[in-house]
Amino acid sequence: MNFKETLKGNKKLWLLVLLFLIVGFVAFFWDTFETATDTAYCTSCHQMKPELYTWQASSHSQVLQCVGCHAPPGTLKKMKYKLFTVKEWYAAITGDYGILIQSTKPIPDQVCNKCHDMTKREVTPSGDLIIPHTKHADKNVSCVSCHSGIAHGNIAEKKVTFRTDYGKWDESLGKRFMSDEKSVRPDMDTCMSCHKVRKAPLNCSACHETSMIPETHKEDAFKLGGHGKIAPEEIVNCDSCHSYMSTEKVEVTKGSGSSYLRFLSKGSSKSTTISVRDYAKSNTFCKDCHGKMPPSHKVKLFEMNHGLFAGQNQEKCFTCHDNRVLGNSPVTKISCGSCHPSTHYKSPWRDKHPIPLPENPQVTETCYTCHTERSCGNCHSSGKKK
Repeated sequence: MNFKETLKGNKKLWLLVLLFLIVGFVAFFWDTFETATDTAYCTSCHQMKPELYTWQASSHSQVLQCVGCHAPPGTLKKMKYKLFTVKEWYAAITGDYGILIQSTKPIPDQVCNKCHDMTKREVTPSGDLIIPHTKHADKNVSCVSCHSGIAHGNIAEKKVTFRTDYGKWDESLGKRFMSDEKSVRPDMDTCMSCHKVRKAPLNCSACHETSMIPETHKEDAFKLGGHGKIAPEEIVNCDSCHSYMSTEKVEVTKGSGSSYLRFLSKGSSKSTTISVRDYAKSNTFCKDCHGKMPPSHKVKLFEMNHGLFAGQNQEKCFTCHDNRVLGNSPVTKISCGSCHPSTHYKSPWRDKHPIPLPENPQVTETCYTCHTERSCGNCHSSGKKK
């Protein structure tokens, strides 16, 4: 066999080896790609626990793979996406990642449109809401502008994906987080802020079919005091509408934020709501009405007999008035002290005091039930003669 024949035979061998390597590389890459596009692979890192459990509790848990939403349609685009995310794999191994895990790119509309065809979208939202999706799409309003929390509840924005929180996440916490409507649904603030920026209509009829007044609110009994007898737990429901009628923010729920935030920080999910009376003093919509004198106060002899009414239901009076903050009530400047100032300088003042007093009374916390510490302290303080 001469040199040419040997070279020709080696050339065929090398071509076969090269072809084998190419096929092997493609097979290896494709297998790796299929593995890397599997949800189990994405959630194998402990950093993804918050994303895993919120996704499992979401309506999008029926989407079998993470890349179903996080990768653009098409095999080539998916391959490009996975090659780009190799740095995430490297960051997970080396620990070289930020303290807050957050997606850097929003989900494009074409990803949503794979399952949701806006041209055939028939929406049946709760209540009387009007949501013309096609009209929003025509104005280039992206899907995630309103539905950013549909799969993970905006956990990055709420700052609950820090390293120190990974171990606290489980299926129960994921369900608790996603059960909060404020996490998964666009609220009215989102709609209003977008409409303001885009010069869109801001009137109620632009988004609501009815006048939004519940049937119970139209009853005379409700208007004439019945609304003040609602249960404290209903305040949250009331605030869902009336919060937009107040020029000042009202803190309805007392505590350290939402239940999942309290769980992450303290391991507790207890919360309390403010009373109906305190809500009426905080919401400017309520104060606008409560600041006006009721018809009953205009009746003759009311000034002389109002003490009898107050004795029957002090809490009702204190919805608008205040017995301690002289001239500085949150609703009206008229308080008990406006007409009933201290009469200690008069004699015998003890005989007219509504509560029996000992011969040598001392200032205690009981006095501050009606009086203010500031007014009492003008005379009863250290360094001053009693």
